[in-house]
Amino acid sequence: MTIHILEPTVAAQIAAGEVVERPASVAKELIENALDAGARRISVEVRGGGLRELRIQDDGCGMAQDEVTLAFERHATSKLRVADDLWSITTLGFRGEALPSIASVAQVVCTTRAAHEEVGTELRIAGGELQSRSACGCSPGTTFSVRNLFYNVPVRRDFLRSEGTEASAIATIVTQYALAYPEVRFTLLLDQRLALQTSGSGAVREVMVELYGFDVARQLLPLDVQYGEGSDSIRIQGLVSPPGVTRSSRGYLHLFVNRRAIQPRGQLVFVIEEAYHTLLMKGRHPLAVIDLRVHPGAVDVNIHPTKSEVKFRETPRVLGALGRSVRDALLSSGEVRPWQDAAPPPLSGETAQRRFELRHLSNREEFRQATTPWPAEGAADQHFAPPPAADQGAWERQPAADAALHPVPATEAGSAPTRLPPLRVIGQIAANYIIAEAPDGMYLIDQHAAHERIAYERLMAQRGQGAIDSQNLLIPQTVELPPASQQLILEHLDELAHWGFLIEDFGVGLRVRAVPSEIYKGNLAEALLGIADHLAGQGGETPADRREAMLITLACHSSIRSGQTLSHEEIRELITQLEHCDMPRTCPHGRPTMILVSVRQLEKQFGRVK
Repeated sequence: MTIHILEPTVAAQIAAGEVVERPASVAKELIENALDAGARRISVEVRGGGLRELRIQDDGCGMAQDEVTLAFERHATSKLRVADDLWSITTLGFRGEALPSIASVAQVVCTTRAAHEEVGTELRIAGGELQSRSACGCSPGTTFSVRNLFYNVPVRRDFLRSEGTEASAIATIVTQYALAYPEVRFTLLLDQRLALQTSGSGAVREVMVELYGFDVARQLLPLDVQYGEGSDSIRIQGLVSPPGVTRSSRGYLHLFVNRRAIQPRGQLVFVIEEAYHTLLMKGRHPLAVIDLRVHPGAVDVNIHPTKSEVKFRETPRVLGALGRSVRDALLSSGEVRPWQDAAPPPLSGETAQRRFELRHLSNREEFRQATTPWPAEGAADQHFAPPPAADQGAWERQPAADAALHPVPATEAGSAPTRLPPLRVIGQIAANYIIAEAPDGMYLIDQHAAHERIAYERLMAQRGQGAIDSQNLLIPQTVELPPASQQLILEHLDELAHWGFLIEDFGVGLRVRAVPSEIYKGNLAEALLGIADHLAGQGGETPADRREAMLITLACHSSIRSGQTLSHEEIRELITQLEHCDMPRTCPHGRPTMILVSVRQLEKQFGRVK
């Protein structure tokens, strides 16, 4: 096998593969360039999911005539001079790879003008080759028109997803930077439809209003704290949701380090969610926009090709500061009691880092050995496990409401064990949990989880018969969603119709004319956000997995909400329906619908037995 040097064009396309994965990668690089150029207005226009055309216009400083061509050479940059500059990066871009990488796999028209020049320059490049250069009249700033992405690399196009999904990914990028730079006015057009426009006022809460609506934005809790001074300082700013405002995925965690958007995963996300310890349901995640400001020399941003991950010089210290600031914001809201009354003390940075690493150990025995100082897994719950059906005995309930419980011989009750013991309603506590008496003790029932199981099995039965029951709304509702979520919904209108939804494009929002008859209609926006998360690929790989995930999503949004007061009759009806479920002891997410406090445990607690 002979060794040879690759052709420059081939080498450029290979390098482009690390930087330009999809149209959203192009949008990210060009928006970052615009922000580095000091732009106060950035307009993004998308056609055909960004494959047909992606046009980004800014009012930044522009490029001088004698530097425009040089900007498309590999490793040409105005942001670094020497290697030591890598340890004090204050700009979003710095490698000098974006423009040549984009130009090597697309047809690019660049129009730019520096403020001190009278005329601008138009440059046309296709497949990495300069086609033309000419003077032109234009406003100060830069406009990029990137057309026919991957036209010369058709294999790369085959790996892309649908136009709607690609457009949604671009909308996510624009959303991220609109939150990181609220003082910049962002405009996003998807196939000539206005999807997002921010005011550029500098208030991040106003951007959240545009994305998630006023009702959600007004509930968010502010963050603005600083630890240390000088090069050791850590400043944390942003907004976090109270425990009552949650989402079904981590896609609503917007994290920035020195205003650079990073992926919502890893230790930072772990620490944020640990701050909500005991406050979130399983499978639910907070909504937040958080910017961590540290000294440029305290963070390495040059560890990932897309610059979407960072590494801190003092990770434990950063993690500790982040967790403490989020928890303090929750405490200040008045919805969470102080640590000494409600939960263990906040994790230190070192402990948070260790727990994160342990959580990702693949071998469960290794996990148990590593966590020896902690209580054994399940120890806290061992007294609450429901006994086997064979130990419950055979009981029957009188037909009258709230009748007493009477034991009968097993032969009279029949040989088949019941799924649940007969339950007598006692009442409701915290507008969330139902207390019921059974022969083997006291049951505490989570009303939302229980109703979720009921709704899930009912929807599953309807789906098995061919279609979900749908209900037309007397007055159609208009729902506004974040651009990325709205684009996904619009792309799957036919599929959603099979699930009982009738939805139309209404410009700045969605018009909902019909919904599944089971669904809770009080908050359609939250339901549609959950469905958008499912459509974004979080529902699994196989059709069966995706169908299951959709059923679970619909069941969740068809259920009684936590905090909803129920009458005695409603509680009895809920328990009756739960008794008829095939798997009444868990919700579709796997959470228990009930826990048992046995008679013996009560006697031990009161000192009657040892």
